[in-house]
Amino acid sequence: MRTFLLALSLFLPVAASAVPAPYYQWQSKLDGTIICRQTSPGEGWERLNERAFRDLNCSMPAARVERPSSVPGFRPQPGR
Repeated sequence: MRTFLLALSLFLPVAASAVPAPYYQWQSKLDGTIICRQTSPGEGWERLNERAFRDLNCSMPAARVERPSSVPGFRPQPGR
């Protein structure tokens, strides 16, 4: 039981920092259709631009979250 509680206490900070993957607009090379997906739909599709979105309609841009440098372990990442 102690091992389980120790593993759980080590895992919780990692789970709390998880965020969903951003959505991107993808354009068909065949007919120019534009769709919104998190990953490439496959061959024949190219990412329209590097702009990330928070929702699957690609209507809410993913905002950069600024956090104070006083947060322990925080390192800013480019593009977020």
